[in-house]
Amino acid sequence: MKTSLYHRLRSIGAIGLFSLLLLALLPSCAKDTPDNKYRGENKIQLRLPDGSRSVLIAATSTSPIKVTVRLTSRRTDAVTLQLSLTGEAASSLTLSSKTLTIPAGQLEGEVVITPSAKAVTTQQQAKLSVTSTASGLMVEGDLTITISPFPVWTPTAAQQALIDGYRAKGIDLSTILGYHTVEGSVDWAGFTDYDYGTDIRSKATWRISGATMLVELSDRATADQPVLKFSYNALGLNDIYKKLWDGYTVDNLLYFYAEGRSSLEVMKAINWTRSSAETFNVVLDNVRVNASTGTLTFTGKRLSGMPATYPLREEESDSPIVVPFTYESSVWTRVMAKIAAEPTFKETVETTEEMELYSILSNTGIDEDRTAEIEATEGHYVKPEGRIDLKKGTLSFTFPFHGHNSDYYSVVKVTSQQRK
Repeated sequence: MKTSLYHRLRSIGAIGLFSLLLLALLPSCAKDTPDNKYRGENKIQLRLPDGSRSVLIAATSTSPIKVTVRLTSRRTDAVTLQLSLTGEAASSLTLSSKTLTIPAGQLEGEVVITPSAKAVTTQQQAKLSVTSTASGLMVEGDLTITISPFPVWTPTAAQQALIDGYRAKGIDLSTILGYHTVEGSVDWAGFTDYDYGTDIRSKATWRISGATMLVELSDRATADQPVLKFSYNALGLNDIYKKLWDGYTVDNLLYFYAEGRSSLEVMKAINWTRSSAETFNVVLDNVRVNASTGTLTFTGKRLSGMPATYPLREEESDSPIVVPFTYESSVWTRVMAKIAAEPTFKETVETTEEMELYSILSNTGIDEDRTAEIEATEGHYVKPEGRIDLKKGTLSFTFPFHGHNSDYYSVVKVTSQQRK
């Protein structure tokens, strides 16, 4: 017997209504909030930006570590927690606050752990713990910070022979080689006509205090010419030059993120964001020592600081006389790895403004005052000068540099003392 169209539609409607009722009775699987995911015991979780509960940092690091303190379920009352750092490495770390309050109805808060870059010679650990909680809460576990020791420079046999030879001539580099503590300042010019990252937009004086620098004998040294290399945190500039690089690029919200810019492709390809943990090390080689006058010569062609593998050497081939730093950037390490795997990616990088790391940070020659040439504000150029005191174990430097499009020459003034 044939069923009428009316009866068939009515049957389908009944089935549909039954299905809707059945779905309504099933547990919700919505993903809008973590409350919909978790119905068990309320816990406190400590999480790093990558979602883990452990991190390994170098003893040389001073980069802040952000820690999210999270509840698995919301509460109707505010939750106040007590936190502490314990362990051998705790003295090398500073916790932003020992008390954290998560407001009623909220799921999380944040604390920051700042390493102090002390001379750790063996691997050390510290734990961040929640030591006191509100009733009805359990802690999922501690967060672990492991500090790997400082890199150690040991002269090769050939370098030791040179050092012994210098000593025989009355030039004792033992007071200079090794770790130094750097103090000083950078007078930054800022920008009038360009809207770069907020941290670098305005003129400012940035202090360098207690920074760690590693001084080695350079491979360029000869029997007649002592030459130094600052292999880690040259002149204490790591944090400041990273701030500048970020300001021109990933913190440059107006230009770097503009629709259609190839910079967006670069960031996506290498997973580079404002919050990604990146390293930045400034190296300075070929610092020539003149012991008789107590002076240091340290300027040179910009190209001399660029690694042979730097993919924009051709684009930055103009080579003014600057302080020829070498920049070891985790961002650029990933960029170069991507280019090696996909050679066409180089074209994307080449068309990305502000990616020219070397000419961005050292845009104009400093061998003489070129203020008029760059149409900058007069009166800020200083002559580069370096001095060495072998008896006191100190180094001092004064020099200008011109950041891309900045209003005038910025000036670095630093002094370092060998750590005993």
